[in-house]
Amino acid sequence: MINQETLKLFDALYYETYTDVLNYVVIHCSHVEDVKDIVQNIYLDVLKKIEKNNQVFSKPYIIGIAKNKVKDYYRFHYKNKIISLFSSIKKQDGIDLIDAIEANIDIEKMIVKAEDIQFVWSYLKKQKTIVFKIFYLYYYRDYSIKDIAEELNIKESNVKNYLYRTLNKLQIVMKGRGGKDA
Repeated sequence: MINQETLKLFDALYYETYTDVLNYVVIHCSHVEDVKDIVQNIYLDVLKKIEKNNQVFSKPYIIGIAKNKVKDYYRFHYKNKIISLFSSIKKQDGIDLIDAIEANIDIEKMIVKAEDIQFVWSYLKKQKTIVFKIFYLYYYRDYSIKDIAEELNIKESNVKNYLYRTLNKLQIVMKGRGGKDA
């Protein structure tokens, strides 16, 4: 049984590091469906280490655990197929839509109901992993396009293209299911 002191140490560490750990896992995870499992495994390992050593660990140490857990997860669950996260990103075939992106696209205006939000995230999970990551980082974590491009090691123009194209597809899909017009 875990004692109260261990739980207090774990809670403090969890609240201090959760956002950074989640961001790391989302960025480095090949399958969106695996994020929750990996984060859970990270914090189970952290809890065991706190219980064993009775000390709080630093944020870089926890990120180090996250790095190892992401690798371990794919090694054990996908039979040594550690997938390169960004090697599957293809060039945009010379299509550059940066100038065509409308500055007034407002996703919050398009999505007004909680069920619509659930639908949108479910829709995004079915898209390429890179699309989900971009939307997660841009709309949920408030990363700038420049920061997303740096984190995912792609061009800013690709980030904008993914956002623009997916927003257009979402508008069409939402109109088709009876959602509010954008």
